[in-house]
Amino acid sequence: MSLRALAVVSVVSVVPLIACGDDPAGPCDPSHAACTLERTLSTTTVAPGQEISGLCQSWTLNNPEEIWVDSVTMRNGGGYHHSNWFFVPDDLYVQPDGAWDCGAVGFDELVAAVAGGFLFAQSTQVATEDQTFKDGAAVRIPPYSRIIGSTHLLNVGDATLASPMALAVHSVAPEDVRVKLVPSRATYFDLHLAANKTSTVSTSCELAQSYQREIGQPLKERIHYALPHYHALGTTAEIALVGGPRDGEVILHNAGFGEASGKAFSPPVDLAAAGATGLRFSCTFMNDTAAEVQWGIGNQEMCEFALFVDSDMAFDGSVKRGTGALVGAGANGEDLHEGPCDMFTLKWDHNNPGGLPN
Repeated sequence: MSLRALAVVSVVSVVPLIACGDDPAGPCDPSHAACTLERTLSTTTVAPGQEISGLCQSWTLNNPEEIWVDSVTMRNGGGYHHSNWFFVPDDLYVQPDGAWDCGAVGFDELVAAVAGGFLFAQSTQVATEDQTFKDGAAVRIPPYSRIIGSTHLLNVGDATLASPMALAVHSVAPEDVRVKLVPSRATYFDLHLAANKTSTVSTSCELAQSYQREIGQPLKERIHYALPHYHALGTTAEIALVGGPRDGEVILHNAGFGEASGKAFSPPVDLAAAGATGLRFSCTFMNDTAAEVQWGIGNQEMCEFALFVDSDMAFDGSVKRGTGALVGAGANGEDLHEGPCDMFTLKWDHNNPGGLPN
């Protein structure tokens, strides 16, 4: 939906609030100390039943040095179905801070993740969510970066919402970072959920061989955080180990909807120590409608997982449209679909120079 479909989008131009852990009222340098940077990016009015997709929101940090982030808190006033947040060099996707049409500059999530990185994902229809890493783990935002959120709104209520979107980013001093995190993702695009039936879709993403090809070393993959995403027809989402003596062991099981569903692992799940060679991602849906449901917004579905890992390789694994298949029936008669995990991998650069001074 074009931004012309918005009733109102007001950009809230606010100087970022920066608080230091030792002195909340005093100055703080997020590149060298524990600080909280906060920004309200916009207020969007959404009518009852209205759905808005393709709304990007940005916050230019103007940071001359890198920032190590160990937590992100998102707050909105309702009506936000989902949002994915990235950081990019601030000479990419140049728009005034606030809300703007993603299509106006051809914003692409994978391009943003490769050029900069992935920062935060919101659980479905959640108004407040905290993503906090443990065990000294943090994500590096390079110098002169811009945070961009790809947001999707859906007002399922009976009243018009004027919904603000706000982020708070907490930094740690570089010397306190013990684990440098890398983002990764898995997605099942080829959804064909039969009417009035339960369906499970699954894919197994091979990581050990991909890591050997990309990095030239044995697999290093320790999972610190994972978040599934599906819509109202979804009943469960799982991540399980593939290979080794713990093959099939479920490390993440989520059955919630409309609540924060991210999980921080402490200790992290070490695939190499478990003898695992990959991960299996699956989502189960109960389609109680009279029509087949496919991938999409509105009354369609999604099956997606965001991860933060201790690794030297980022990956984006996906079952592309037209590559999945109905492979049989489960113990309770549910349809079982599987598809090949097409892997895009990238050697991660923790010294990415970032953008340029404005």
